[in-house]
Amino acid sequence: MPPAGGELPAPGLLVELPVVDEVLAAALRAQGAAGVRALGLLRDARRVLAGAGWERPAEVAESCLRGAADALLSLPGAPGAVGLKSAAKDLLAAVDALPGPPAAAPAAELLVEGPAAGGPSCGAPGPQRAADTAPVGTSAAVLGRVRAAAEVLRGELVRPGGFHRARAAGIAGRLMGVALGSAQERALDGWGEVYGRTSGTLHGGEADLAGAAGTYRDMLLLARELLVPLPGRAARVLELAALEAPGEGEARELAGWADPRATTFFFGSGPAAAWLTALQEHAPHLLLAD
Repeated sequence: MPPAGGELPAPGLLVELPVVDEVLAAALRAQGAAGVRALGLLRDARRVLAGAGWERPAEVAESCLRGAADALLSLPGAPGAVGLKSAAKDLLAAVDALPGPPAAAPAAELLVEGPAAGGPSCGAPGPQRAADTAPVGTSAAVLGRVRAAAEVLRGELVRPGGFHRARAAGIAGRLMGVALGSAQERALDGWGEVYGRTSGTLHGGEADLAGAAGTYRDMLLLARELLVPLPGRAARVLELAALEAPGEGEARELAGWADPRATTFFFGSGPAAAWLTALQEHAPHLLLAD
C-alpha cells in the first residue's frame, strides 16, 4: 500500500531510470558550483522517483529537476534572451509610445467670426488636428517599432520557449567554440519544454510518476548534449554511422544533438544510404544545407 495520499511506483520504474553516469557527472562538475548543484539535484530526483516513503514523489522530483534546469541555464554564456514575457513587454512599450488621439477642440474654438453666411473668411485658416501637425517621420518610426515588436511576440507564440532555448544556445556556443545552426537550435527546444513542465508543477500543478520519470530522462539527455565534450560522445556517433538499417529512434537521437561538430562527424563517417530515408521521414531538417 502507498503512504496516505501517495503513489505506488510504476512497475519497473527503478530499473528503467538511468543514472547520471561518470561522463556526465564529470562534465557537470567541470562547470563549477552551478554544475555541482545540478548534479546533486538530478541524483536527488532519481532517488525520489525510485524510493519509497514520499507522499508526492512526482512533484518533489519535478521540483528538483526545475532547480537543476535553473542551475544549468545560469551558466556563463547565457544571454539576456528574448522570451514571451519580454516580447510582450516590448510590444506594450511600443504601443504606449504611440501618439494619443487628438483632443477634441472646445466648442468655442469651432465658432469662427466671419460673414453672415457662416464659415471662415476666404483667407482665414480653419482649425487643425494634432495629427496634421505631427512630424510624419516620428509617426512612421513608432508604427515600425510596434510592427517589429508584434512580429517578435508572434514568433514566440508560434514557437514558445525562446528564452530558455537562446540561453542554452549561448552556453553551448561558449563551450563548443562554434556557432550553432538551425538544426542544433531545434535540438535545444527541449529546454523550454522541460522548463515549462516543471514550472507548471512548481506553481501548483499536479504531476504523475510516469511523466516525472520522462522529464528526468529528458533532462539527462539535454544536459549531456549541452555539456559533455565531443570526445565523450564520439563512440556513439560511430555506432550510429555503422548502422545499416536505422529507424525512427536513431533518427530522432541524431536530431537531438546540439553540437554541430557531432553532426558533421557523423555525415563524414560514411553512414549507410538507408540513413537518407530515415532522416527524410523522421528528421528532414537535418538534411538542410547547414
